[in-house]
Amino acid sequence: MKRIKKDYPTFNLFSIVGTWESVNLNPTVIIYRNDNDYLLSIIYASETTKQASPATYEIQKEGSLYFIAPAPKRVYIDYDPVKDVLNLSSLGDYLRN
Repeated sequence: MKRIKKDYPTFNLFSIVGTWESVNLNPTVIIYRNDNDYLLSIIYASETTKQASPATYEIQKEGSLYFIAPAPKRVYIDYDPVKDVLNLSSLGDYLRN
């Protein structure tokens, strides 16, 4: 079942700060605040070398939607506070670690 924005109540970025693990075995995500900006780091792990390498993006807002903008497209961020589930549009659902 595809979820749409109206399924989620409005949330503030402070409520999603923390470490999130994918339910689909996608890379781990860390959300944190740096001065007045909120940043999202995706931790990629090489299967051959077992080394982790982060990619960090500023969380941006357009209207009521939050997103990060890695090339070539936006990744939208949704949060369900009742279930404490973070959703990244192209990576799926994440649970708080």
